[in-house]
Amino acid sequence: MRFWEATAGRAFVGRLATGSDLVEEIERFCAEHGITTAQVTVIGAVRHASYAYYEQDDHRYRELDSATHHEIVGFVGNISMRDGRPFLHAHATFAKEDGATVGGHLLRGCEIFAGEVMIRELGGVSLVRQPDEETGLALW
Repeated sequence: MRFWEATAGRAFVGRLATGSDLVEEIERFCAEHGITTAQVTVIGAVRHASYAYYEQDDHRYRELDSATHHEIVGFVGNISMRDGRPFLHAHATFAKEDGATVGGHLLRGCEIFAGEVMIRELGGVSLVRQPDEETGLALW
């Protein structure tokens, strides 16, 4: 088990533009504001959801999507550095009109209908994603 102590840094709240890409907008904002490590939460709705399930035995993501409107009913994520840029790693749960949910590892391609985002920067720690041979993932 590995842990690092972090300190609370700047906090940002904002509204994502309708029609924008959920992942791209958050990563762009972080890059523009020099945010390299942070907690991220989002509430709102999407016109299209893109997410994935990680096949642990095969070490690959199975990409999924849903072209119907969804409420974002759960979203937990973080920002760390990958390939020299801020990288959003998030998992989201999306609810359909009947309350059924889908979700997983968030991918580019989630089109925002309405989104309120909170980004809480963390200081005193540098988290950089590196390939992990055992899991096949890029981990801290």
